[in-house]
Amino acid sequence: MRKRMVMVLMLVMALFSGLLAQPQEKLPRTFLPLSILQEIINESSGELALQNEIYLTGVNRNRKAEEYRTGYFETRFILEKLKEYGFDEAEIVDLPVRSEKTWDAEEAELWIIEPVKKKIADLKEIPASLCSGSSSTEVTAELVDVGPGYSEEHYQGKDLNGKIALVYGAPEAARRLAVEKYGAVGLIGCSSSHPEFDRDQIGWNSIRAGEKDKPTFAFMVSERTYFDLKMALERKTKIVVRARVKTQMVPYKEEMAVGLIRGKEKPEQELVLTAHLFEGFAKQGANDDASGCVAILEAGRVLKKLMTEGKIPALKRSVRFLFVPEISGTRAYIDKHPEIAKRFFANINEDMVGEALVKNLSAFRLETTPYSLPTYLNDVVASFVEWMGASQRIAQDRGWKEYAVLSPAGSRDPFYYTIDRFSGGSDHIVFIDGSVRIPAVMFICWPDMWYHTSGDLPDKSDSTQLKRVVTLTVASALFLANAGPEEAKAILNEVASRGLQRIGKEKGRAEAMIQEAGAKDLYVARKEAVNIINEAFRREKEALSSAEFFAPGNKEFKAAMKAKQASLDTFKEACLKELEVVYRQACAARKVKPEKLSLTPEEIRLSKVVPVRKPMGGDTNPWMVMMKLRQMNLQVALPVYRAEFELRNFIDGRRSILDIRNAASAEYEPLPLLDVEKYFQALEKVGLVELKKK
Repeated sequence: MRKRMVMVLMLVMALFSGLLAQPQEKLPRTFLPLSILQEIINESSGELALQNEIYLTGVNRNRKAEEYRTGYFETRFILEKLKEYGFDEAEIVDLPVRSEKTWDAEEAELWIIEPVKKKIADLKEIPASLCSGSSSTEVTAELVDVGPGYSEEHYQGKDLNGKIALVYGAPEAARRLAVEKYGAVGLIGCSSSHPEFDRDQIGWNSIRAGEKDKPTFAFMVSERTYFDLKMALERKTKIVVRARVKTQMVPYKEEMAVGLIRGKEKPEQELVLTAHLFEGFAKQGANDDASGCVAILEAGRVLKKLMTEGKIPALKRSVRFLFVPEISGTRAYIDKHPEIAKRFFANINEDMVGEALVKNLSAFRLETTPYSLPTYLNDVVASFVEWMGASQRIAQDRGWKEYAVLSPAGSRDPFYYTIDRFSGGSDHIVFIDGSVRIPAVMFICWPDMWYHTSGDLPDKSDSTQLKRVVTLTVASALFLANAGPEEAKAILNEVASRGLQRIGKEKGRAEAMIQEAGAKDLYVARKEAVNIINEAFRREKEALSSAEFFAPGNKEFKAAMKAKQASLDTFKEACLKELEVVYRQACAARKVKPEKLSLTPEEIRLSKVVPVRKPMGGDTNPWMVMMKLRQMNLQVALPVYRAEFELRNFIDGRRSILDIRNAASAEYEPLPLLDVEKYFQALEKVGLVELKKK
């Protein structure tokens, strides 16, 4: 017995010794010392951020009419906090209004009258119940189900005249047929982001009746309520509803809040942090995007406090904080203050960043710049994001609490994250736009199970997630604001090492394109594959050059940068030679004679036509451009429309139509050259570009 116990004890000790002997997992290298990161982690408060989010959007409320005239609760709240936290500058900025008046809802109720009396919607209870754009009415009418309602087939055999259409989808998609053509007096819609996840959420929606259209209204109901109504109608139950709506058009203001932490040595250079405080004035969302606003607000508080206490060095460059109406406000601010916009060297945009990741089935995402704007910014911020991911994994797997970034009342969620390619959809597109061309990345949590619905409330947010985002924001801002020639060398190394990973992926994509092509398509596939390689190396050389911002005129940096670019040139030649071997092997396998690369007559012609940007002002808005193109009924291949934003971004007065086509094709998919030409001809017709011949 004693021998057995001794053997067991020896085995346990051996196992324990083995665990101790295992090499500890190393954290990824980061641009800030761990001691500084620890100071940032300790001061960053997810609880304060969440409290501010609750103050801003604790409930969905119907805005009072006088707010439109005198100014908005949200901007006043942010201004008060900017002053409380000691920002060097804090103000509310008035922006140009897009029209004299805006829509405002005062009252709205929707009742079932037959077969039973029951209220099914009330503006006071859930503002999302009424679609913005609805007109005042008081009507009692029978309900008719038209399914999605956007096609003629949905109305066959149905009498809509003087009745209310029940629509599965966004009411605006059905309005033109249901109301304008078939005489419905109003609509009840059902459209939310994730009804499969929450059947009781009610989606924010709008209708857009023009001056010549019939005034109408639309209510929104949950999926549960919609199917209750639909099933009753399918059982041939007559449903009569009464709608009472009171709305008005009121004078209004466009405004935003602005804060500044002034740099000590280079105050004229500014990192700009953005988050949208408004997405239309009738809607308030906790995650979208009060969370982004409170995150950058808290980041500013942390920076000021740590500097005051001497725990971090004073900022050399300035950091500006913009709390904006989404996209339109950012664009208007740049147009109104071009002298300030000239100072911006980079942007971090934060949109929907505070979600509880597990609750929302979500992940934190860093969205990088598009191919038209290669930049050091992607890799600098990615290094901090990856450090956060690794440190939280270690904290959970090994129990090393010193690495845990957790909020006292927050979740213990893992830090799920991805680093994604550009997709757009928020304020960073204003900076990325080719007419502005400021490097910009976005923080976002996606998907969001309550996106654009009545369920977007602070109970879906997580103070732990907010603390992590604030930590990332402060770390990135501190490094970028203080980086100089020594830091520029570290950035150069980071960009170069990550660039090799990107090139490797592009090389694999290019080879696969050839290997997967049939005999007839082999030459074209090889041509596109060569283009992918050429564009990949061009981007990486440009990304390396971008780091020179932090070391202007520094000979040592310039020599290191040129050495790395020369290495890329050598590597590119090797990749192209290897690609040629892949092509010839594919030709042999398919019994096709290899061909030399050459330009077609159309490629030669369009290599001599250069789009030159005209002063466009607000017309750089991607949606405005798309509207103009649709009005022209431009018929081009769908991939050209998908690449539209980037096709414009590649305009630099030097690239030809062929050059731009090739750059965008490497980013998306091969674009039909003549369709790209048609696209630029359309831009010329609407006055956005001039096509010049070399």
